[in-house]
Amino acid sequence: MENETIPKVEVISYRLYGELWLLAMATSVINRRSEATLARGGTELTARMAGDMSSPVENSWTIFKEYHIDEDVGFALPYPLEDLPHPYDAWISIARNLPELIKNNQLRVEVEKVLPSNIAVPYCKLSEKLGLPPILLYADCVLANWKKKDPNGPMTYENMDILFSFPGGDCGKGFFLVSLLVEIAAASAIKVIPSIFDAVQRKDSDTLQKALLEISSSLHKALEVFSQIHKYVDPNLFFNVLRIYLSGWKGNPLLSEGLLYEGVWDTPKKFAGGSAAQSSIFQCFDVLLGIQHSIGGVPADSAAEFLQEMRTYMPPAHHSFLLSLKSKPSVREFVLSEGNATLQEIYNKCVQAMVSLRNYHLQIVAKYIVIPARQQPQVEENLEEENRGTGGTNVMDFLKTVRSKTKNSLLKEE
Repeated sequence: MENETIPKVEVISYRLYGELWLLAMATSVINRRSEATLARGGTELTARMAGDMSSPVENSWTIFKEYHIDEDVGFALPYPLEDLPHPYDAWISIARNLPELIKNNQLRVEVEKVLPSNIAVPYCKLSEKLGLPPILLYADCVLANWKKKDPNGPMTYENMDILFSFPGGDCGKGFFLVSLLVEIAAASAIKVIPSIFDAVQRKDSDTLQKALLEISSSLHKALEVFSQIHKYVDPNLFFNVLRIYLSGWKGNPLLSEGLLYEGVWDTPKKFAGGSAAQSSIFQCFDVLLGIQHSIGGVPADSAAEFLQEMRTYMPPAHHSFLLSLKSKPSVREFVLSEGNATLQEIYNKCVQAMVSLRNYHLQIVAKYIVIPARQQPQVEENLEEENRGTGGTNVMDFLKTVRSKTKNSLLKEE
């Protein structure tokens, strides 16, 4: 299909490097998953969260391994590979030098030495293996894009770096690492999920209270870590440089027709760009706490539809984990049925912590998207940019709706 008005994968320089970077990262993820399978002797885990919960602490990490959830870093990929073997080493070489190649207009020359003229076919094949859409995702630039400077040192910003970067100096490093550290801070709460369901099944309010306090504490730590974004990410660089490379071709006026993946599909496709809504960690706590964005499993509004759609942009194992949580007994219903004022108060602390995180996210979006957009020359296109997130939605409306639904989940005092 020839249509000069439709952007093609191989002719968009500013997009091409991002797509190449994802190819390298996708291969890294495949290798990591292959290594994990080999380490298990090729035996697939059969334990399910719906199985025997009589020893939750003993069974929890055996269960979570199936869903690719790590004890230390949660949904993040533990120790992503920094190098790949031949012939993929050429991809890594280009990916590591992307900002400089872009700056010197050398990217196309280098790409043409190592990739076929149409990158859509191998790119989409890799994406299919991973069970992910063929576009740069949150999982690629956050969950699988990090390393420790000192392998024996702590998981702190000062001791961490990203594997591949974008133009904009350290802005990308700050944005990706702070996002990762928020994930890791909240991840400690995942450990108590089996204990929570065990407590609900045994009607053990005391154990449930302790577990919910752990979740509340972890979410407060995540909020503290989130505040580091002001120190490491410049609003103007984020809006004018980094955000361009994270945006997709769904809800994007610059690519209103979508993108044609030549050799794969005959018509253009629209995919959302990397978005925090693709993070499994907070959707995980929504499900666990019974924070409803849908009615009877049907999305209640456009915000709920977007959250549901973003699950298809998560690694499939993480998506499966969310589904497994939904099949478990309702924590919220148990708390209501107990009529225990202390238990309800602790449950509300968890929900309020989610409200606080979403409040803070709104403040961040205002600082890093809305205000910089208003500082641009006032043309019609900028009015759209003012409210469009990297996922293609009206980000302020989306976040306000999600926050409102979260607030509505607070249990009312009788």
